[in-house]
Amino acid sequence: MKVYDPVLARFRAALDEIYGDRIDRVVLFGSRARGDGREDSDYDIAVFLKSLSDRWAELDKLAVLRVSFIDDTGAFFDAWPYSATDYQKRSPLMHEIREDGLDL
Repeated sequence: MKVYDPVLARFRAALDEIYGDRIDRVVLFGSRARGDGREDSDYDIAVFLKSLSDRWAELDKLAVLRVSFIDDTGAFFDAWPYSATDYQKRSPLMHEIREDGLDL
């Protein structure tokens, strides 16, 4: 299932600007990925990076981006950085991301 959302496309492009070739994959998950989100639902985003040495620094970068999107569009993004190897981990969250997530 492909979803086109101009705000989501802008967020994905902004991630490319910040992380470039460090991105392994970006996944939309949660209600918007399942198709049962409302217009005011947040965007749950998992950002899988090829190298993740300082999770706190990446959280800071994503926080700045999230605030800019709230200010510019009113859209709330709940974006979290993960190591590329986290994608295959056996956890409830990673299972949900693999099952319901949409690669962006």
